[in-house]
Amino acid sequence: MVWVYLGLWVFLLVCSPSQLHGQVILGKGEVCGGAVEGQCDTNLTCVSVKPADKEQTPSAGLCSPPLAPGCVPCSGVLCPRARRVCPGGHVTEPCGCCPQCARQMGQVCGGPHWEKGYCDRDLTCTLFTGRSPARPPHTGVCKVLLGHQADPLADPLCPWMWGCNVRAGACDCYTLQTCHAAFSYHSLDQCLKTLRGDELWSEMEKQGEHICVEWGCELQGSQCVCMERSCYSPTPLLSEDTCENMLQGARCSNVICPEVQVPSCPADSFLTEPYIPHGQCCPLVPAICTCNFDKCPLAPPTCPPGQQVHRVESRDGIPGACCHQYQCV
Repeated sequence: MVWVYLGLWVFLLVCSPSQLHGQVILGKGEVCGGAVEGQCDTNLTCVSVKPADKEQTPSAGLCSPPLAPGCVPCSGVLCPRARRVCPGGHVTEPCGCCPQCARQMGQVCGGPHWEKGYCDRDLTCTLFTGRSPARPPHTGVCKVLLGHQADPLADPLCPWMWGCNVRAGACDCYTLQTCHAAFSYHSLDQCLKTLRGDELWSEMEKQGEHICVEWGCELQGSQCVCMERSCYSPTPLLSEDTCENMLQGARCSNVICPEVQVPSCPADSFLTEPYIPHGQCCPLVPAICTCNFDKCPLAPPTCPPGQQVHRVESRDGIPGACCHQYQCV
């Protein structure tokens, strides 16, 4: 009988619980689907995080928890055209539906299922008044909010993503819970092909060969069509911004928007950028004064011997009363 118990103990020691019933159980953030063996753990779903390769059916994904709070299935979301060039970074909002340009300082964000966008690194979608982050369905503004976004990439609100980057001349693939475009390649095969392509390009340059290509956009009807083509094409291409501005000008040439008085902000605040939804002409959210916490004085890191840091005045994060006041006493 002793040998039976000893054998059972050894079996439990060398076998993971997820394999006791002949089934590999995958945890949060692990690759699933496609040719991957096993299934996602309870309360996790295999969610595709990249387009399926033509030779891969079904596509691989990551074991992810249910939809983030305030999100709807991506099948019911109409995404604007993804931009290749952005003033900041590229992101996919926490619902994981629409690749887009990250919202910048002073720009509107959040809203129902994050329809108004997600903030760039080191910025937090914050309520217009107060010191709390904005979460769907509330609309907020991108700004510095002390105590939040300690990691400029990782965010527990965002889906798990898997991808690869080139480090020290090799492909490094891993998972990360992020809304930012943290990966240069969506598959190991794509990364390896690019490395081989770079080697081939370097060899061609050594041999004096050069292929000239340019990227830009054309205004075709009611949309901007962007492409990559030979530099020697007779018709010049437009930049994305130029094309979008021309399209917006043509769409809104006969539209008269209601006049809205622009407020004057206190010294501790700044004016947000009006928010105009994609495809519309008039602001849905006007310019609003909001606290600039980035300019608030920090608590003294140290005080003279015998003194301690005290908050002598608490402020509620409303323009005109934005910053707490500290003093050594």
